[in-house]
Amino acid sequence: MPRVCKVTGKKTEVGMNVSHSERHTKRTFLPNLQKLKFHSDILGRDFSLRISTAGLRTLTKHGGLDAYVMAKPVSRLTDEMAAIKKAIEKKAGKPAAPAKKPAHKANRSARLVKKVAAKAAAK
Repeated sequence: MPRVCKVTGKKTEVGMNVSHSERHTKRTFLPNLQKLKFHSDILGRDFSLRISTAGLRTLTKHGGLDAYVMAKPVSRLTDEMAAIKKAIEKKAGKPAAPAKKPAHKANRSARLVKKVAAKAAAK
């Protein structure tokens, strides 16, 4: 089983130990992987994942496994996480993209005029 985080993609790196006499010897830097279970509310089941502590903080920041997977595009997810996203989309139906408010140039210039007027009045 490779030592790879399922969320961040962190994996074993190779480097050098450097002694006081500056002698170089090869060593490996292992990611801090933890085997944890995460519950998917939409799918109603648990997923056992080997993730790094940085990946755990990422999942916590996004609000859980479902929120993290749905927030990221498939191209940015590992294969296992992409499969989870596909299952969630299949069960819940693919949600429509959130509507973005158009940034009208007129609104921006009006705000700029108000800001300049407020600064001139303050002087």
